[in-house]
Amino acid sequence: MTDSASGSISGFLFQFEKALVLLATLDNTSDVVSIEQVDDVAIQNDEDLVLVTVQSKHSIAPNGTTFEDTSKSLWRTLQIWIEKLDSGIFNNSTKFVCSTNKRIPDDYLLRKILTKPFDEVLKDIKQLLKNQKGKLKTLQSTNAEAGKSIKPIIKLIEFVLSKEEIFRIVKENLEIEDEESLKDRFFIATHMTTDNFTQTRKDFVYDSMYGWLVNGSKSKWLQGTKIGATFSKMDFDAKLSIVNANPAIVNSVFRKKDDLGTIDAKRLSEVKKELFVTQISDINRKQSAKERLIENAVLDFIYHDIEMAHIVRGGNFTEPDFREFQKSCMDRWQSYVDTVVIKELEEYDDNEKNEMAIKIFDNIMNNMVINFQDGFSFNSSNSYIRNGTFLKLSNIPEIGWHPDWESKYKKS
Repeated sequence: MTDSASGSISGFLFQFEKALVLLATLDNTSDVVSIEQVDDVAIQNDEDLVLVTVQSKHSIAPNGTTFEDTSKSLWRTLQIWIEKLDSGIFNNSTKFVCSTNKRIPDDYLLRKILTKPFDEVLKDIKQLLKNQKGKLKTLQSTNAEAGKSIKPIIKLIEFVLSKEEIFRIVKENLEIEDEESLKDRFFIATHMTTDNFTQTRKDFVYDSMYGWLVNGSKSKWLQGTKIGATFSKMDFDAKLSIVNANPAIVNSVFRKKDDLGTIDAKRLSEVKKELFVTQISDINRKQSAKERLIENAVLDFIYHDIEMAHIVRGGNFTEPDFREFQKSCMDRWQSYVDTVVIKELEEYDDNEKNEMAIKIFDNIMNNMVINFQDGFSFNSSNSYIRNGTFLKLSNIPEIGWHPDWESKYKKS
């Protein structure tokens, strides 16, 4: 891909990033953000009044600049705004925003338009025009065809000067938003700056919302030229709610089991002496199946401890959060046991009790559906959190698999 192509694409993508941040920061649910309708990006109210209009420019070069004094981007921006003010699309209350990922230096004309008195700005522009005409004359003194890039800029500068009073409105309502870190602004607007959100989870939400905006715009544009890419604050809030409720987001809270590394043999050997292993071992079933169950249980037990320490240390959740989850697991265990053990224990023989133990263990460890904090479900990659919690409880022991678990394992 050429530098010019990648630059154009990155600029277009920056435009969507800006639109996403504007949506996140809207105060009124009826206000909308439009893309490529009245400007690069704009905020409009329910009466189609343009409240804010944005020209966004992006540079991928490490030392790149935007809105330079003699750049087409600057003068074309001013031309667009003046023409739309003149036609009534914009009005005296519209805010004009120049948005860029680069810094606008103090000596740039755009910065001077913002900060200097209008008369001084006009003088600076007239001097710039004089300089450009002088440069063109010098170039054409040796080659009459030279200066093709300068001529359009001269015409644009002359146009702005010919609309002095309308240009004054732009100057009075001008805002510069430079060196923009749009992703950080999104996280601030959506209250995702606390330690309760891992970077992975934040990126998941941002990427989902960004993809929704890009795909939504494409869908609207494909419906025809009369369909604008507009999104309301209500649209944004509804989508954000869906994204945050997505079960897949749990992967952004708990790491995958495969990502936690291997456990050394000494640690594995130590854990196999724990009570939860004894509880599993005492259930009569095919030996090879029992060995696999113990192996998986030991890993789940260890990985549970590793991840709990990691999560609490990172501040995403606290120890009371996990104690609450343990309580939920105990309640679900008890509810299921009560459906299996119907009669008094003395009414069952040993074989029946063993069959019950198998049923209770297998169902709890393989089929039990329980959410963390009522919002995060588990899948095959992070079910060690759920299973590890049940195993921890059976190690205390607060729960058991065999109907006689209390008399077998609980010390008086």
